This record gives sequence, C-alpha cells and structure tokens, in this order.
Amino acid sequence: MKALAASRRARVVVALGVVGAVALSTGPALAESSSSAGSPAAESSSSRDYGTPTAEPGKVCPFTGDIPVSVPAVNSPVGAPEVGVGGLSLPAPAVPSYLYGELCMSESSLASARDGKPPAVLVLVHGITYGTWYWDLPYESDTYSAVDYITKHGYATLNIDRLGEGRSDHPASALVTNDTNAETVHQLVQKLRGGEIGEIPFGHVGLVGHSYGTVTTWLETAKHNDADMVIGTGYGNRFKADAGVQLFSGLQPASTVPVTAGEPWALDPGYLQPRPGSRAEPLYNVENTDPGVMATDEKLANTVTAEELGLFAVREYDGTAKNIKIPTFLVNGEKDTIFCGPNEIACTTSGTTEDGPEALEEKAEALQQYEAPGFGPQACLRAASIPDMGHDTNLHLNAQQTFAQIVYFADQAMGTGGEKSADYRANCATGRPSLSDRLPETGRVVPPTDLLGS
Repeated sequence: MKALAASRRARVVVALGVVGAVALSTGPALAESSSSAGSPAAESSSSRDYGTPTAEPGKVCPFTGDIPVSVPAVNSPVGAPEVGVGGLSLPAPAVPSYLYGELCMSESSLASARDGKPPAVLVLVHGITYGTWYWDLPYESDTYSAVDYITKHGYATLNIDRLGEGRSDHPASALVTNDTNAETVHQLVQKLRGGEIGEIPFGHVGLVGHSYGTVTTWLETAKHNDADMVIGTGYGNRFKADAGVQLFSGLQPASTVPVTAGEPWALDPGYLQPRPGSRAEPLYNVENTDPGVMATDEKLANTVTAEELGLFAVREYDGTAKNIKIPTFLVNGEKDTIFCGPNEIACTTSGTTEDGPEALEEKAEALQQYEAPGFGPQACLRAASIPDMGHDTNLHLNAQQTFAQIVYFADQAMGTGGEKSADYRANCATGRPSLSDRLPETGRVVPPTDLLGS
C-alpha cells in the first residue's frame, strides 16, 4: 500500500513578492491513492522505502498517498487577510504543496464508516528527523506499531509525514517552520471532517504528536482549537538547553549525508540530516531499547530544517499553550533528557513497567505540576510518565505503555465514535480563566539545564 514511487520532475513555485520566497518542490502537488476511494494521486517526493503502512491482519488502509495542502508564506493562518497600505487587504500568499498520509483502521471500523458511522480518527504527527514509521515501525510491529494498537481499539489513524520530511513535499526550507507545520495539519483536520481523505467524513478528530509533532499539534490547537482533543508525547514547555546542544550537534547538511545527498531538495542548505551514529544517546534509554529498533531508526532517519530548529522554543515562553482550549494530555518518558527539567526531575515516577495507564497517571504528579503553569484551565491538562523510557516514547521495550496511555485518554475525552467528546469537554475545566491564564508564564524564565542542578 505504498504511494507510487515515480520519476521526479522539478517544479519551481514563486511565492508572492511580499515575501520573495521561491519554493523548489520535487513532485506534483497531488498524490495517488492506493485505495478505491478515487482520490487524486501524487508521486512521492522520496524514493526511499520507509516500510509503511505495515501489514497486520484485520487492518485496512483505504487511503495512502499525497494530500494537497497550501503552505502559507507568511506567519498567519492560510487565507487570512493581510492589512495593506491605505487599509487594503491582500490574501495571504501560499504555495501549493502536499503531505503524504496513510489512513488506516480495522476492517470492522471501515465497514461502519461505509454505513455512515465512521470512527473517531487520530492524526499522528511525528517529530524532527522521523516520519510515518515512528508510529508504525516496520520492525516487530506487534510491539512497536502505535497504528496497529490504536486501530485494534476501534479508532482510525491518519499517519503523516510532516512537511519537508519523508514522502511529503520538500519546499524551500525557509517555508518549513513551526507555523507552516501547524497550518498544514490544520488543513488535514478540515479535510478529514469534510470527507476529502478516503471519502469518509470524520465527525471527530484528535491530534497526537511526538516531540516536534507536539510542537505542531499544540500550535495548531492554540490557533484553531478545531480538534476534539490533543495528546502530546516527548515534549514539554521547557526545552533543556544542554540536551539541545547534544541533539543538534548531530545534524549536518542533507547534501553531505549519503542517504539524502542525491535528492534535489538536498541542495538547499537549510535541510539538515542526522549524522550517522548520532541518535542513540539523546533519544533513548539504551538499556531499555532493542538494538534492532535503533538500527531501524538509523536506517530511516529523516530531515529537519534550520527554520524549524531556530524558532520552536519561542513558543514555550510566549504563552502560546495558554490558548489551548480543548482536552490535553501529555506523556513523557521518565528518562527523557530533553524535556523533563534539570536531571529529569519533572518526569520522576514510582511507576513500573507493569503498571497500567491509570496508575501511571496517578504517579505522575511531578510532570503534572511542572507543566501545568504553561496551560490555562480549559486545557484540562493531565499527564503520565512512562518508566525506564527516554525521549522516543514509541521505541522502547515498553512502548505498549505509551500506546495504552493514548487510548486510555482518547477513550475518556472522545470515545471511539466521538460519543464522549462534548460531555468531557464541557465538564473538565480545572477552573475559570484568570488574567494569569492569558499572559506568558514567568516562573521559569531561565531554560532548564543539568548544570544548574535540581
């Protein structure tokens, strides 16, 4: 069920002169579906085989392919007017593009959808240097496929490659930013609700992100609040400075890494690729990781743009997350050295690898208290720490604890058919908004670092 690999043809799209952006795309803007849904199709922008969607008895993927989107060339919602000279309004400039996605569910869920009763769908958004395979690992998928776990529990999933990654379009790196990631995911939410993906209109949509995917889903939500709920994993409102230096020092221009050097977009110096052998320590608790998983990670590693790295931490300090007004859950690994505060104090837990999701939430007081100041009461923030797990919460030996936590919250905040969404959202607020809930948090101004201790 792979998107059709194809001969590439370059096209150059010149954005409106107000920004002077030139986007180099490596394929046509529409993707070809592998299903009978009749959706328009596109050639993938990458010739690499990422091994997704994985095969699993009872799992079907009625759509796999490229989904047309518009990439905004200014820092505003797509289509929003920009005030011009003398009060004139100009349409926000945007570049036509596409995201690769895989819509999957169980056979029974698809049958119900065809009968007019679609399941709730979770949009799965990976972090930097990853892709669809983060959520559907083509290695021992019985253990490491979140897609398989979630679809077996009655939900549909839309597993995507973010803009500039994997089989999605690679426009000029300057156009791949926090905001363009958020706006393209926003378009996916609207397309799912409108029945434009797989010809199934989904009445209930949840967002699930990992790491930079959580940056994306939180920003999308802060701007639009158009999903039923949002789940973040491997992230937090304070990025640890010394861990960031270690993580980013493993990146180099994509044109200098053999696996991506031949790609046309790699000539853009803003596209970065992990240096071989640089991923293990920042992303894993190695003692709790299958070497085969890390080998698969190394083989499939993807890109990130300099623009994405340069600005994302600003959102942690400007109060963005306080605009989130839908139910929110955060899942972090106990030994995440990037987002758990000095010496990982924020993710401390007495939980064990035998605990279920309710117990892990109850034992995550430290994470709940650490992150709560960054949110308002309408986010109804809840949290869980997963024991013995590093940053990549899907790729440790106890990955199923992460998947169980996702389903646990989705079942409460939305339900497999969306039947619980309205009641949960109406009753979950932790208090009435106050002035402090509209202002940036000022209690943690200095970025956390192990150098300052706990």
